[in-house]
This record gives sequence, C-alpha cells and structure tokens, in this order.
Amino acid sequence: MNNIPSSRRFFHSFPRPKKGESRNETLNRGLSILESMKQVGLVLAPEIVTWDLSGLGMGTVPLLFLQRRMSFTELAIKELSSHSNQFGPITLSLDIAKLRNMGATPVVYVPQGVRASPLSLIPIVCVNGVYHTKYVLSQLHELRKLADSFSLGTPYAGMPVKSPDDITLRNTGPTGNVVSEYKIPAANVREVLQWIGFNNIPFDHSAAVLGVFLSMFYPTDNPYSNDELGYYRQREWRIVAPDVGVKGRAITRALSSAETSKLEEIDPLFWTRELQVGGGHQRRSQLAVVFDPLPEWNLFGTVDEIFVSESGTERVKAIVGDRVRVRRMHVR
Repeated sequence: MNNIPSSRRFFHSFPRPKKGESRNETLNRGLSILESMKQVGLVLAPEIVTWDLSGLGMGTVPLLFLQRRMSFTELAIKELSSHSNQFGPITLSLDIAKLRNMGATPVVYVPQGVRASPLSLIPIVCVNGVYHTKYVLSQLHELRKLADSFSLGTPYAGMPVKSPDDITLRNTGPTGNVVSEYKIPAANVREVLQWIGFNNIPFDHSAAVLGVFLSMFYPTDNPYSNDELGYYRQREWRIVAPDVGVKGRAITRALSSAETSKLEEIDPLFWTRELQVGGGHQRRSQLAVVFDPLPEWNLFGTVDEIFVSESGTERVKAIVGDRVRVRRMHVR
C-alpha cells in the first residue's frame, strides 16, 4: 500500500487560542505543553460528547459519552497556516505510516438528524444502539463475575444473596430506588452465560471494542459556528484510550498526582473544569490518561517535524533537541 503524497501529512496544532489571549501568551502556553509532552508523554484529553436523542422520541435528555483522545488532521502543507491560526501556533507533523502504527483511526462523522426526516435519524439510532449494546455486554460481564464468585464459594461485594446458591439481581431507578428484583439460582446463571459466550470473545472485551467505536464517533455539524459540515471538513484521525489492551498490556496509564498538578498549572481553566461522568463530576485532569503503547515509547521518536512561528523556533529546539526537525511557520 502506497503512502499518501509527501505534500500531505497529518498535523496536530496546539494550544487553541483563548479569547483575549495575545499571540505571545498562547505561544508560551504551547511551549509549556510541549515541555510537558517531553516529561510526561502524550496526554489523551477527555471530552464529553453530547448526542441529541429527542428525534427518537426518547425525551429531551441527551446521551453523554466520555471520549479520551488526541486528534490529527490531514492537510497539505499550504493549508497549515490557516489551520494553525485556529488551533494553535505549535504543530506536530507525522506521516501516515507512523500515525497508523500508533493505532490512529479516522473519525466516524455522524449527522445528528432532522425531525422532518425519519430516515435522517438512522445514524443517531446506530450511536444509541452501540451505547446500549456496550451497557448490556458490561452487565453480562459483571453477571459472569458474580456467578463465578459463587462457584468458587467467595462472596461478591455489593450484591445481596438469598442463599449460597441464589443470586439476587435488582434494577434501580435514577434515584437508586429498586424498580424490580429477581432471585435466580447461580448454577442457572452460569449455564446461560456459558451458552451465550460459546465461541465468542469475552464480554468485557466486546464491551471495550464498542467503547472504541463510541470514542471514534463525532457529530458532522459544528453548532458553535453554524457550519453544517464543520467537523466533517476537518478530516480528523484519532488516537483513543481503549479499555482493551494489546497482548495483555494496557496502552494507556493514569497520571501521577504530580503530573495532574502540572497540567492544571499550565492551563487551569481547561484542566480544572469538571465534567459530568457516571452521574457525578470529575475534573478533566483526573479523567485524562497518558498514551503508553510500548515500554520506552517516546512521542518525539514518532514526530517527524514541528512547525512553529518564528518567535518560538529556538525555544522549541531547546525543548526537543536534535531528535525532531523544527521548521518556521508563517502565521497570519
């Protein structure tokens, strides 16, 4: 398979300029982020993506899903300047082979649909279906662990039992109230799960795969700029944080408390913002993870070039040394 032409590459520009921030302030913040990349690694930032399900007749409560990812845009070199004006004065450049070797995948852009056309809602039906199928598989995984714990004669925390042979399962409402309750012989549960799982990959692995798909879905339209195809035109690829590892090894790791504090110091407004996750709220910095695919993996062994405005060239070189070529970029 041939690589894409050398005139087109994949770019990640940062940091996005803030309202009222001077170019020099944005550049200084970017240099701090680049220094953090050198010391900590590639941080996958969390974002809550909102899907409007009202067109499906499911009420006004949207579907919220946490994504942790880093984005790259496919561009020609001549397009980089205008892209950088919007997304930031420092740009990492990679070729397609290296990005694919990192596990990057094109984003799946999903139109939100319009009420006047039921057919236009099919993409949202698919997103909603993937989300709930993931939930079902996660429940089956928890049920398998529960049934296995009884077969070993060990208690399973948080799940009441009538006797050593019976499992009590409960459905609860939004406030934690019990909606329904089922008492099932543990042996029956184990046998049903063995039947479902016959010749299939484990439930938790299946749920993790669907989690990857949910991390790759993104709306087609940009509601902030009223651009009907605003996100679609970004030609985005992503590295995401899956719940499944490779050959038994997780490909992300949690940040240390010192690393979390450093992120918050660089950009307090962004990293201390709380996101709604699982009925609660957590700081964005607490939800972030570090991309760590292989022992001794280093981001700057993958990046081919770094583009930066002229005023930042020498400062970038001081951070990355001789490992990466640094090029000046004219920013209008």
